[in-house]
Amino acid sequence: MKRYLPVAIILAAFFGTLAAGALLFHFRKAPTMPATFAAGKPGAEPPHIRGLENASVTLEEFGDFECLPCFVLWPAMKNIEKDYAKSVSVTFRQHPLAQHAHAREAARAAEAAGLQGRFWEMHDMLYLRRGKWIKADDVRTFFNTCATELGLDPDRFTKDMDGEEVTKRIAADEARGDSLGIDRTPAVFINGRRIEFSPQPEEGLRAEIDAALGTKVH
Repeated sequence: MKRYLPVAIILAAFFGTLAAGALLFHFRKAPTMPATFAAGKPGAEPPHIRGLENASVTLEEFGDFECLPCFVLWPAMKNIEKDYAKSVSVTFRQHPLAQHAHAREAARAAEAAGLQGRFWEMHDMLYLRRGKWIKADDVRTFFNTCATELGLDPDRFTKDMDGEEVTKRIAADEARGDSLGIDRTPAVFINGRRIEFSPQPEEGLRAEIDAALGTKVH
């Protein structure tokens, strides 16, 4: 009986190694840590989210539609939303900066569109046409034209831009940003951790997301 004992020990160790390897593979393929937001005040509810609700990675951006770095980041974010559609959700928070003359009006336009279910469409249009409305003498007329092109009810849009709900949503996002110490835009958090931008923001974001996923897939 004793002469078979070493073989049994070797087999047990072998299968133990296989089991450990299988567990490691499982956890690398399906991270157990849920996607989270950074601690702080809650922000506007419900938030504006693009992507799967149960995404493995949560990306939260605080942006200003007039901000040039935010505009530069926008196409990179679009690429990331497309390439990581099955694993990353993107949340946008309003953080208009005081030094930007039309940023708050743009935030109001996006939120007013959101009340008619077109937040992301207005979000993209504001960035796409940023070079025009930041120079406009009458931004309200410009935003009203955008709303009409998006098929929104123009009377409701005009009313909502000055409405209490839009004011509350922007204030809630700003309060969240302030509670997280945000003093500039864009500011991005991945799974609750604020990231620092590299000279190549898209490459940097992809590296951060891959690290959060536990594997490089793009």
